[in-house]
Amino acid sequence: MSDSGWYVVQCRANQNYRAQENLENQGFTCFQPQLCLEKVRAGRRVQRQEPLFPGYLFIQLSEQGSGWHTIRSTRGVTKLVAFGDRPAAVPPSVIDALKLQTQTSANDDRPALRPGDRLRIEHGPFADMEAVFHRFDGQERAIVLLSMLHKQHRLTLALRDVSTL
Repeated sequence: MSDSGWYVVQCRANQNYRAQENLENQGFTCFQPQLCLEKVRAGRRVQRQEPLFPGYLFIQLSEQGSGWHTIRSTRGVTKLVAFGDRPAAVPPSVIDALKLQTQTSANDDRPALRPGDRLRIEHGPFADMEAVFHRFDGQERAIVLLSMLHKQHRLTLALRDVSTL
């Protein structure tokens, strides 16, 4: 599509994937940036793919407007985002940057922390000290074991304050 551009489609609540599937079945090119999130479910940490922009996805359309009217009647779609009577165009550089970022994060196969993993404390009073991961304490914190004075002490730290060795 040489004379095409990227536009934004608003989806019905929790129907991003349905809208994308139905639009692609009609022959449209869609892009929905995904985020890999680690969440706690039933006491276990699981990784889930979620839309970066819940309720929205990008679609590539011809600038002559052919096919724009079919988008609104597609299942899962609310409307084509517009300012006035003109659909809101997204610069190709934004789409390219989002694609690059999602590919980079998809290739980041960092394993979740496991008990016994060695960590470095990055911030706080124990900065630059090494510790051992013990367990998670909620979604944002970890309990680590810090060896000091010939004893292991348990500390609860924010996950952002530690890094793996």
